[in-house]
Amino acid sequence: MKDVDILKDLLHYKISNQLFYNENLIYITNPEVRQLFSQFRDDEMREIVKLQKRIERLNAKPYIISRIFPIKPRK
Repeated sequence: MKDVDILKDLLHYKISNQLFYNENLIYITNPEVRQLFSQFRDDEMREIVKLQKRIERLNAKPYIISRIFPIKPRK
């Protein structure tokens, strides 16, 4: 399995988690739990954006400059 495929699977998992938090946030009346779910949802969204950017970088065609200065993975 390629790295891109693994990242895409992880992306789908993160999206489903984010949807779960969004869908259940509607029914939560306790303000503390609501805030917690909102934080979880926002955390998942940040991870989704990071994964999308990483997948984009892996799928991008390498340019001459990237051969000279390879992209270092961000942590």
